[in-house]
This record gives sequence, C-alpha cells and structure tokens, in this order.
Amino acid sequence: MKKRIQVKMPAGELQILYSPNWEYYSDGVCQRHLQLLFPHQGEQARDYPLILLIPGSAWHKQEMYNDIPQYAALAKLGFVVAAMEYRESELAPFPAQVEDVCHALAYIPQIAENFHIDTRRIFLMGNSSGAHIAMMAVLLCAHGLCGRLPLISGVIGQSGAMDLTICAQAPLPPWRKVRPTAALLGLKQVEGQETALRKASCPPYVTPDISLPPVLLIHGEKDPVVSVENSRALYRALHTTGHRVEYYELTDCAAHGGGVFYEGKILNIIRDFCMRNGSPLPGENCPG
Repeated sequence: MKKRIQVKMPAGELQILYSPNWEYYSDGVCQRHLQLLFPHQGEQARDYPLILLIPGSAWHKQEMYNDIPQYAALAKLGFVVAAMEYRESELAPFPAQVEDVCHALAYIPQIAENFHIDTRRIFLMGNSSGAHIAMMAVLLCAHGLCGRLPLISGVIGQSGAMDLTICAQAPLPPWRKVRPTAALLGLKQVEGQETALRKASCPPYVTPDISLPPVLLIHGEKDPVVSVENSRALYRALHTTGHRVEYYELTDCAAHGGGVFYEGKILNIIRDFCMRNGSPLPGENCPG
C-alpha cells in the first residue's frame, strides 16, 4: 500500500532539541557537565529563560539521563533547561556542590548565544538534595559566603532536603551504611554534630536583612524519603522574615520525585511562578 499525505506543523509550536555533555568546569581531575534541552522555532528564534536544574541524588553520584524526557516538559513551556552534574559527596564535602553551581552559572554566558539563553532570566530548580543545593547557593551568596551569582529570577525547590537537622532524625534504611547527610559533611556520623548540620541547612541563613529571589516550594505531604517538615520549616523561615515564598503541599502524596512533579497542574504552577518573576513564556499551558 502506498499513500501520499500532507502534514503541517502547528504555527508557533516549539520543537525540543537535546545537546548532551557540555563540560562547564574541570579541575584537572573531575569534569562536570550540563545536559541541554532547548526550544527551537526555526527562523523564529528568540531568547528563552534558563532553568538550571540540579538533580536529586542524596548528594551522591547523579544519574544524568533517566529524567531527560521529564525535563523536556519544562522545555516545552519555553525554557532552556540545563541539567547540572555536580560533585558527589564521595568526591568533595559541602559546600563543593554550591561551588559547582557558581561554576555552572559562570559558564552559561559562553553558550548563551548558541542556545538562545536570556541570561537576565535565570531560575534555579532542584529536587531533593538538588533543591537543597539550589537554595543554599542563593543563601550563601546573599551572606557573601560563596562566589557571586548572576541575578537569579527565582528558586524552585521540589521535595527539598532543606534542613539537615530534620534529615538526620529520619530512620536510616538498613541498606545504607552511612547517612547521606554525614557523607555530605565528610563525617562518619551526624549524632552530636548539630553545629555542622545547621551550617549546611537553609533555615538558619534566612534572615530579614538579606535580599533573596522569590522561592517556590512543592512537597508531597507523605513523602517517605525527605520529610515534608523540611519544606514547612523553610517556608516558615522565609514567610516570617518577609521574603517572597509560595508553598504547595501535595495532599496525601507519597511521591518524592518522578512524574507527579511534571504533571500538568504542577507544570502550570511552575510556569505561572516564572511568568510573575520574569517575562511571558512562549509555551502553552498544560492540561490540568
């Protein structure tokens, strides 16, 4: 059977392209890379806001490819998405991960023209340990405790491990020999290490005298991996000190990551947050 058919691409529809493994930093021993997903409209090229996406991994080695299809959902909203590889705790203790955020953001202007990135509209986004790193980056920068960051339009934290003192109280799964929080801090155990835990936690750095970008928090009420109390604690700290924060707690939700956080309703919350804190996006709203 042979047939001839004619198809037309809907006007203005975004195609999403993927460009892997851009090395943003090397110290001669360890190389770190970005996975780039970006909208493409042919001759109608324009600049798009950037989401620097920091994957969750309990601060261990990240799997950089499994979630590429989900990241594409963000790109379809009209973002360039740069998923960022960072040094795992086995290689370097905190705050090396925040230093990697600084390096990645310093590299972005070098490729901005290639991928039509609007460097005036940059959002940090992370899940779990990635949310912790994103939030700590803006907090340490605000206190002058890390490298200077470019202007950040907003921070989006999903299921964030925001308070390590809370994380350290959670039961340790039998298959883990060392707590992720201990590995992050370069310790054998966290018992009796309250000062070290607070030094790497977000709420203690939230003070009324600093300037922070708007923050969006999303957390499942019944998250079995990172307690919802992490996001509740950070929300209270931000809200009571007058910082701009929105918090969506997902009722009866036991998801820690995955597809639920890229469902249409959640994508629209992210889109609306970014539109309020940047310029309109060319992508379409999602169903739901």
